[in-house]
Amino acid sequence: MSALTNRLFRLYHRVTGSIAFYPTLIALSLGILCVVTILLEMTWLQPYKEDLDLGLVKNAENARLILGTLVGGIISLMVFSFSMVMVVLNSAASSLSPRVIPGLISSRSHQIVLGVYLGTIINSLMLISTIQEGDDINVPSLGIFLALGLAVICLCLFVYFIRSISLSIQVDFILNRVYKQTHAQLQQRLERLEHCEVADWPDDSGWQTIRARRSGYFKALNAAAAQDLLNEQDACMTVQVHYGFFVMPGHPLIRLSRELDEQCVAQLLDCFDFYVEEYAHRHFFFGFKQIIEIAVRALSPGINDPGTAIKAIDMMGVLLSERMRLPDHDVAPEQGAPRIYLREFDLHQMLLLAFGSLRAYGKEDLQVLLSLLQACKNLLFSATNAGDERVILRHAQAILEQAAVSLDGALDRQAVAEAVRLLNQAVRHAEPLENTLTRES
Repeated sequence: MSALTNRLFRLYHRVTGSIAFYPTLIALSLGILCVVTILLEMTWLQPYKEDLDLGLVKNAENARLILGTLVGGIISLMVFSFSMVMVVLNSAASSLSPRVIPGLISSRSHQIVLGVYLGTIINSLMLISTIQEGDDINVPSLGIFLALGLAVICLCLFVYFIRSISLSIQVDFILNRVYKQTHAQLQQRLERLEHCEVADWPDDSGWQTIRARRSGYFKALNAAAAQDLLNEQDACMTVQVHYGFFVMPGHPLIRLSRELDEQCVAQLLDCFDFYVEEYAHRHFFFGFKQIIEIAVRALSPGINDPGTAIKAIDMMGVLLSERMRLPDHDVAPEQGAPRIYLREFDLHQMLLLAFGSLRAYGKEDLQVLLSLLQACKNLLFSATNAGDERVILRHAQAILEQAAVSLDGALDRQAVAEAVRLLNQAVRHAEPLENTLTRES
């Protein structure tokens, strides 16, 4: 049963991220609707069709002409829409980051539009197949009326699709979408923290260490199946890697509070899912990575868009302040005795991930360096203890050291020195940052 649950868990993650998920569901639904309408007309509504005069099509030749026109027109709309999706994906991969493509592909609105197109085509083709030449009595008038209604809906969705796809090309739209998804993930964690207290990480130094048996990026854990198995064995598990970590066979993956047999260990390892795609709505770490990669790409010589990088830095400052309110690990289940402990990046690792690359790529841009110092100052206002402040000041010091090497102008150095002075005003628990930025003679 556990193996079946894990297979369904992995299948769910693959299917929901596919561009064909919602189109398939909608097409099947409209196909079933077409069959139902045909059956209704052939049975219950057949005696009343001659008495109804609501503008329904009753001529077989006209019906075939209308449905054929609808099929041809909707196919043209669908081909154009798919072409626009490919253009957006190509533009996002070249100018932003390949990591944002899975999020664009899994966009629910675009899938719904394509699904209605596909369902309308299937509906019309099924209706055409029921029309016999010269048989005006059995013309599916109600089905044709519904097909015309679907065609009008397709035209409205096409206008919406053009507007949506034009927004999707814009970097600000994609950046805001990733930011909102990441922020929503952090807010969910904070809401959980308000209702239940996260248990401390146990001393697992003497626990049984289980090593990985396959390679890949750790992206998901079937916590429900793993929790049921651990409840049966009365054991606890600590996951030794964080989300997004690339695991090699032989790398320590989990530790168990008690010795388990080989079958139970294999079932636990089967609960881990490794795949390539990164979705910001599944874990906030992936959202951070996508925002950082967009900012780094914006600073590349080929793009040269420091404004986007500065906006990304401001967004990361907000997200990091929310992350500071969370513990450095997660626990499952939320209620009852904890069975699973999951590692998360601590503040130092998150800042290293967020600011490390930007310091290198934006070292010669004064506004980028000032934005990084401003983000550190905002984080200091959110810090609640001396430990967090010291970590933030360490990274602010690294930014200052980079500015000392990269900036030669006296005016630029003065601007950085002023930013450091304002940053020190936000320090409450730790030692202020020493301004070592001096102009070399």
